[in-house]
Amino acid sequence: MSMMMEAVRNDANSTPAHVSANATTFRIKRLGARPLSFQGSELAMAMSFTPSIPYWYEVNIYRTVQQRFVLAIRMYFQSAEEEDFVRAWEFDSLPDALDKMESYDAGQDVRVTFDASQPMVVAELTARAMDLHARTAAARSHYAGIVGEFFYDLEQV
Repeated sequence: MSMMMEAVRNDANSTPAHVSANATTFRIKRLGARPLSFQGSELAMAMSFTPSIPYWYEVNIYRTVQQRFVLAIRMYFQSAEEEDFVRAWEFDSLPDALDKMESYDAGQDVRVTFDASQPMVVAELTARAMDLHARTAAARSHYAGIVGEFFYDLEQV
């Protein structure tokens, strides 16, 4: 499910003064990096929640008062035992943010669920590798679906 904010249409030609008058302060906690703090507005979001899948993505694009663009890719888990996380970047242009969204590799979000330091027979290692490969392909496909829907909806605005 994606939602293009009315701001995509209206903010495209807005002045920094207009944007700063309606600005919200955002602080995005990032995985392995300092939080990304800025003032701005959300331009668009898409979410891939499906009850039968144990995780989902949320993608947000923001415009800062400095007329830069922030892309945030959040991964949420249904299980309370898993920790949700966010990856976020700031760009000089909207096309740069969209390029990053399109080229993002969701395969990096797949977690290894076995202890590789424990000895395994070749057959078990092969089965676990095949499982990891399948989960990586599923994550990439799932993410590609949300990005495809996002770009389709963007073309409709």
